[in-house]
Amino acid sequence: MRAVVMIAMVAFATTLSAQPQAPERLSTRGKDIVNAKGEVMSMRGMNLGGWLMLETWIPSLEMEWHDHLPRLAKEIGIEAEMKASEKELGELNDDVERVTDYISRLHAVLKNKVPGDKFDQYMKLYEKEPPLFAARNVDDMLRQRFGDYGAAEVWNLYHNTWITESDFQLVRTLGFNFVRIPFWYLWFESDSRPYEYSDYGFTYLDKAVQWARNQGIYVMLDFHGAPGGQSPWDHTGELSRAEFFTNEAYQKRVYALWKAVAARYRDNPTVFAYDALNEPFSAKGCEDWTRVHDGIYKAIREADPQTLIIMEEGYKLEEEPWKTKGFFPDPKAMKWENVVYSFHFYSGVDPLFTTRAGEADHQKRLKEVLRVGRMEQQRCGVPIYIGEFSTMGEKPRDLEGMKSIISAFNREGWHWSPWTWKYVNDDGQGTIWGVYQYTRPWPGTPNMHRASKASLLELIPQLRTENFTLHEPFARLLEGCLLEPVRSAGGR
Repeated sequence: MRAVVMIAMVAFATTLSAQPQAPERLSTRGKDIVNAKGEVMSMRGMNLGGWLMLETWIPSLEMEWHDHLPRLAKEIGIEAEMKASEKELGELNDDVERVTDYISRLHAVLKNKVPGDKFDQYMKLYEKEPPLFAARNVDDMLRQRFGDYGAAEVWNLYHNTWITESDFQLVRTLGFNFVRIPFWYLWFESDSRPYEYSDYGFTYLDKAVQWARNQGIYVMLDFHGAPGGQSPWDHTGELSRAEFFTNEAYQKRVYALWKAVAARYRDNPTVFAYDALNEPFSAKGCEDWTRVHDGIYKAIREADPQTLIIMEEGYKLEEEPWKTKGFFPDPKAMKWENVVYSFHFYSGVDPLFTTRAGEADHQKRLKEVLRVGRMEQQRCGVPIYIGEFSTMGEKPRDLEGMKSIISAFNREGWHWSPWTWKYVNDDGQGTIWGVYQYTRPWPGTPNMHRASKASLLELIPQLRTENFTLHEPFARLLEGCLLEPVRSAGGR
């Protein structure tokens, strides 16, 4: 039976009117995270997604590629044929196929469904206005159209709007004790001048750390987008590239940037953890993964000998053979100290975790998550942190699923942060993407190929959190979970 430790988290959530206390240094002790007094901590946080690593779907600043193509087809008058082509081809599996290869196959199907002149018109429009797959494409487009100065105007306004100090106040009010801040390497160094660090990214991290300190909450810095891309997914900044693990030069740049980040924040206990690499899916296996993470660990420890380091497996625990034998290396054998092992999951309609009615079976998914998490904690003897997760929908079963999931983590003594804080719900579909949501009619998702700079600068201020609404059913279940007792994971 795990000991129940009624300490910092409960007191924090129930005395919000008290003066916030400056965060203190945290460390690991066996399977737990503890404070300077040796008291067990339960780190219960929130992801500030879409801020310093733009994912266009979160603030609805550009359509994703699978929405952009029907937009172009509709303009030519072949939208129905495009939808039929998509249905015939099936959805992209971006784990194994590059999006550009998929689109080429889609276009081959479409070509056989429409008159030649219509297809030619569509392809001319596609070549003129290709999808902006990820943040890199958005940045390139802004610079191409508006120049470096004009692009900076747009980015500055966005970064000064999407997250402000008021968000940290709201995070604290709900009862969370930390925020996870995803960041992109490109805000710190350019590809043309690697190892020369700009103040731009650090300026925002510095603000975030001070805002967190003002509220008495912690910060986790999350390297979300590495040069070359550590996964094939758009949240690295580039879709379908995934070259990081095969390129030593990119790896050395990440080591160096982490060393610079660690040197800046090593004496600031508000920054309680460094998340080494978000979802490093493209590592070939444990050996490949371990080699790079050992490089990151050593780089950080050169500058900062004590701050926690989070290491993610990149969904390997969902695959054979690792889901049965385990993935993470023994930290003692690696001579790693103050490390926390982490994994992510999203409970949606998955053939392995679906009810007979075809709905997501959140309880079955949770059972598997608990199994692999317990396995890894027993094998490795370190704290477990679930860095991203969601049931995604807002139906009663989805909300109840989130409650069950978070409460289970609390009982295990694990640490957690759902994805994500804010979301522009532009299509009005029921979702828990976003504790705060923009639920009024959205003025319109821009086409960055056509939108004027003035129109973008007019739209972006709508993204202030004061224009968003608290998702009250989601917030209520979160507040209840945040008040649950702190438990030790049981190891010293």
